[in-house]
Amino acid sequence: MEFNEHIWEWSLALPKWQNDLIRRLYQKSTLEREEINQVIDNILHENGFSEKNLTVTPLEKSHIPFKNRKDNIKITALRNFKNIAAVEPEYGLEFIPDGLTVVYGENAAGKSSYAKVLKQACRAVDDKTKIHPNIYLSSDSISTADIYIQQNGTETIINRIVNTAPEQQLTSISIFDTDCARVYAESENEVLFIPTEFKIFDDLAKHQTEIKQRLLQLKEEILETLPSFPELTSTSKAKTFVESISYKTKEKDIQQNCFFTEKDQERLNQISKDLKVLIDANPVKLIQELQRNINDISNLKNNLQQIRNEFTSEKVKGFILLHKRYLDSKATLEVLTREAFVEQPLAGVGSDPWKKLWHTAKQYHEIAYPGQSFPYVENEAKCILCQQDLKDESRIRLTRFEEFMTDSISQETAQLYLQRQVLLIKLKSLPFTKITDSSVRTFFYHDSPELDMNVELFIQSAIKICALLQNAESDMNLSLDDIPELELPPIKEIEHWLEIKNSELEHLKTLALQDNSSELLAEQYELVSKEKIFERIADVYLFSKIRSEVDRIDKAIKSLDTTKLTRKYNELSSSMLTDNFKSEIEKELKKLRREHILFKLNSRGVKGKTTIKLTLDSSSKININEILSEGEQKALSIAFFLAEISSITSNGGIVLDDPVSSLDHSRREYVAHRLVQEANKRQVIIFTHDIVFLHTLQKHASLQNINATYCSVRRNGNRAGIAKTEMPWITLSTSKRIGYLRNELQKLKKLESQLDPDMYIPQVKTWYMLLRESWERAVEELLLNGVVERFNPSVQTQRLNKIKFTDEILQLVTEGMTKTSTYVHDESQAIGRMIPSNEEMIEDLNMLERFSKFYKK
Repeated sequence: MEFNEHIWEWSLALPKWQNDLIRRLYQKSTLEREEINQVIDNILHENGFSEKNLTVTPLEKSHIPFKNRKDNIKITALRNFKNIAAVEPEYGLEFIPDGLTVVYGENAAGKSSYAKVLKQACRAVDDKTKIHPNIYLSSDSISTADIYIQQNGTETIINRIVNTAPEQQLTSISIFDTDCARVYAESENEVLFIPTEFKIFDDLAKHQTEIKQRLLQLKEEILETLPSFPELTSTSKAKTFVESISYKTKEKDIQQNCFFTEKDQERLNQISKDLKVLIDANPVKLIQELQRNINDISNLKNNLQQIRNEFTSEKVKGFILLHKRYLDSKATLEVLTREAFVEQPLAGVGSDPWKKLWHTAKQYHEIAYPGQSFPYVENEAKCILCQQDLKDESRIRLTRFEEFMTDSISQETAQLYLQRQVLLIKLKSLPFTKITDSSVRTFFYHDSPELDMNVELFIQSAIKICALLQNAESDMNLSLDDIPELELPPIKEIEHWLEIKNSELEHLKTLALQDNSSELLAEQYELVSKEKIFERIADVYLFSKIRSEVDRIDKAIKSLDTTKLTRKYNELSSSMLTDNFKSEIEKELKKLRREHILFKLNSRGVKGKTTIKLTLDSSSKININEILSEGEQKALSIAFFLAEISSITSNGGIVLDDPVSSLDHSRREYVAHRLVQEANKRQVIIFTHDIVFLHTLQKHASLQNINATYCSVRRNGNRAGIAKTEMPWITLSTSKRIGYLRNELQKLKKLESQLDPDMYIPQVKTWYMLLRESWERAVEELLLNGVVERFNPSVQTQRLNKIKFTDEILQLVTEGMTKTSTYVHDESQAIGRMIPSNEEMIEDLNMLERFSKFYKK
């Protein structure tokens, strides 16, 4: 199974956030802060932060670079740059699909812009590189470039938008530049290298560690907002509960431990009262006072009930009806009385005093004439009052009086009067004074003012009704309409009050008996603490919320642990870091003249980091960067890179950007040789600003007979990226220089008749200067057969047997150098040498060409 298959299967079981992070890192191995924030939000969302946005795009197999793909892609051209640095849109680069393409350009020529487009498109490690538009021109257009590729013999174009994800089609192409040199000193006597295939683990570990630090910082920031409760100064159940709040704490736990209920308030009030009794008062005295008040209120209630019973609507109505009947009967009786006692000798007969006198006389009759009916008027009967003999007229008068008194109207009137009097006496006997003057009313007023007010309203209402009813005694007419509605006495309320007070009484008795003030003080403290924490219940919920958030952050932090990455690396390294890889590294190190560096494939990962570890063969512990220079570490980097691509089964192309910076001459030679060697089996594209390295590449391409092409990138004022197939003069061979000078002669022939001599002469002198340089190159390249070269640090003695050296050849060199020197060096004004004609210049160039033909036979 290929590496990408392993990664794909492994990724399917990962959390969504991590699967998405792998996808991001395959597209861009260093994420921007905004992207890291999205990853953090994804992690937090999956750990319970529902308010965080989930921005997840699942990893697909196509996102994973496939270096071993069989249908290798070849890049054939870069064209149509739009809004990319200062590169002119009409220029572009051509690459041969098989062999070596070298792009040479001086610094600031625009070469890097071409290289950056390729690096971004091919998933380079240097994904920090940003491609900017021309900073001197304002433009809102998108930066684009066309990448021409060849795949299975078919030409296609990738219309690329720069600064976007790499192109899936180009995954088989490997990139090397300064930032791709993944060799670095880590500890004493050790240097590490991370193969490209395993880089995903290093990227994951790096970003997960960074995210972990961000989350740890977030956790600290959140913990700083955790409410404190300084009012809970010592240990209490409420304080212990708050300090124990965690993500496991439920709503019901907070309610149970922090809610101060009405029942709690009642209990706290009761405890306060109890403590006041036990500490500040005499319980026995309080019991006596309360008992007395209970008794007095009980009597008060009974008196109220008694009054209420006498002033029911039925009784009030009955009294008024009785009074009305009495008045009616009395009026009738008065009429009869006037009729019965008319023309009596004395006034007032039949009146009440008279009736009393009559009833008294009747009682006396029982004594004077026992056994005789009243009035006794027979025979010698005498008057009961004056005891004189009765005359006939007197007998008739007494008999008439008795008949009147025993009449039914008289009887009824007397009976109704008596009934009314009984009721009036009862009204007068009601306990109004006991209620209004009772000393317990003061206590009642302070203990229950509302209840006492209701008592007062009832009493005043009853007194008013009683006064109206007592007016009947003066025989006034009464009507129900005159009687106001009686306020109801709070009998049930007083009974309830009595129940409470009796309960308090029993409580006081128990309290006095137990005397548990210490227990009450402890309970009071717990309730007060609970009351304080309830006043800040919002902070308690905030405390719980923060604890839950911290727990979820802890889970998120735990999920960022790199142990699983290391475990997966260990699993894959055993199958992917093969002996073939090791042998390739050994071979490269040997060619680097670094055989003394011992190394081993590290089968144990550290924090997800996949490494090859090299150790110096030294007993002393010395930091590796104190031993290996920057150039040596760079040499190791490219050696590892070449070993890595050599161990891949496919022959995917490679692109290198300035691969020999910081290298010495010997290692440049080695690198040039190796890259040309790789060009024999894969497409190799090299960007360089090093003219010596360019020459070395040309030499090795010629020696190994490798298909190679060269082009240059130049700057002309503000115009950059001007790509041409013509190489710089200094890199041209003798034959190409002859061709160049012949073309220049054609231009000078046109200018000979057009330009002022003062302007024409410098151009002629320049032409002769280049001709002189061409003679020098011809001596080095042809006469000496490359035995000694200015760009080559070595002397090629094996080429001596092919050197041709005759008098004729020597004569041509002498004449050519003498002639060209004449026009290059400054001369005296007295000489007055004539300007050579175009025909003369052609002859001078032909001399060099004749010289070169001696070496083409």
